[in-house]
Parts: sequence; structure tokens; C-alpha cells
Amino acid sequence: MTFSDARIAEQVTSNFVAAWVNRGPGFHNEDYSAEEWLFAGEMEAYPTQNICTFFLTPEGMVFHYVAGYLPPETFRAELDLAAALRRTAFDGAMKLKPGGLEAIRDLHKAEAGRIKDRIAETSRRSWQEVVREFTHETYRGFRHVHGEKCVATVLRGDRYRAALHHDWSEIRVLPALDEVRLDYLYGNSFTEEPRRGAARIRGRHCPAGE
Repeated sequence: MTFSDARIAEQVTSNFVAAWVNRGPGFHNEDYSAEEWLFAGEMEAYPTQNICTFFLTPEGMVFHYVAGYLPPETFRAELDLAAALRRTAFDGAMKLKPGGLEAIRDLHKAEAGRIKDRIAETSRRSWQEVVREFTHETYRGFRHVHGEKCVATVLRGDRYRAALHHDWSEIRVLPALDEVRLDYLYGNSFTEEPRRGAARIRGRHCPAGE
């Protein structure tokens, strides 16, 4: 749903080389009931589930990721951060600059602080004010109507993102994709793919203090 947004698609193709991989070989899902439940319901965000977007160097080292469904408005902030990480921490060949790892930690730390401030602000606002920034229209004929319960999922998404950036702010080395693709923060064993040939997600716990 997120990547069907034309603005997100343009931002991805302008800044990254996009690829999609299924854990289950040959898997193709044409049942959109889960997407309808997410989009048409009160799910402004549905983080930490089986889908995960990884931002990699050409050698397959991960410098950021974000899991689950986030609306385009929220996901755009993650794309902006990933682009800033690339510009700040890496050279033109995507090799870490001197001090690049420290730059990655600092940018993630700043983003965690920004999101925590947003959470505090959200908690003080009315639900109408909170959802005003989200401009959902339709998706595959499904329509989303904002409601009071949407705020809970906005907060859930932001709390996940704050914890995620906090986790990244303490890294000492960039992990390889195989190290995190099935063991990312809060990831769980849920998958829409058949068990045959589909690796299961383990999922890590919340960082201390979050």
C-alpha cells in the first residue's frame, strides 16, 4: 500500500535501487483481504510485521530498515533519513567515510529524539488534529475513514520508530542483511506466505529503556 503512492515510488527510484524478495520461493498473494483490513480500518500504522524495508550498501550491509505498514506521510520521513544517511556517512562509492559510523549513530539518535517529541505532542492533541496530516484516499477500491482510534495506531507506529532509531543509535558495526532480515526489532513469526520454503521471523526485543 505504501509503495503504491506515486510520491513514494518517485522518491525511492530517485534515490535507491529497489528490489523485492519473498521468503517463500514462488509465493504470490492475490488475496487482498489483509490489505483491506489495514487500509479501510483504523490502522494508520501497523509496524513490526512480516514485511520489512532494508536500506543497504552495494555489499549488502544494512544502514537502516523499517518494518511493517506505515502510511506514505510517515514512510517518507524514513526515506528522507535513509537518503541523509547515505549522503552523510558514505562516499560516492557507498563506502563508509571516516567517522561515517558515528554519523549514522548521530542521525538515528536525532531522529529518535524528534519522534519522541512528536509522541508527546500527539498525546496533547485532539484526534482530528492528529489525523489531519494523513491524506489517505482509496486503495484498490478500499476507502479509509479517519476516527478516534486511529490515534492509537499513530502512536504505536511512532513508538516503534523511536525504539528502532534508538537501537540504531547504539550500533558498533553495520550488520549484513543475513544478520537482520529474519531477526529485526519487534519482528514476529507471522507471515502470509506458506510454511513450505518460507523462513520464519524471530524478532528481537525492545532496546533497554524504551
